[in-house]
Amino acid sequence: MPELKVGQRVRWYLMADASDAFDIHVIHWHGNDASSNGMRTDAVQVLPAGMAIADMLPDNPGIWLFHCHVNFHLVGGMIARYRVTR
Repeated sequence: MPELKVGQRVRWYLMADASDAFDIHVIHWHGNDASSNGMRTDAVQVLPAGMAIADMLPDNPGIWLFHCHVNFHLVGGMIARYRVTR
């Protein structure tokens, strides 16, 4: 489980493979926001064969979920946890 610290600058690199031209991902963080494409958000869309960068400055300690919001991806196991400590 990735461990982040409150106030630590974190850069997330999000990538989708090119095996399915219709396989869009909507990556979502619980508990903390990130900045991507000049917007503060808790979800980033990644198109097939696409990439995105999200910068996070965690401010909410706890153990949080990080997952894809596309239901069959979530059911298929595209979910993880990350921890934010003080």
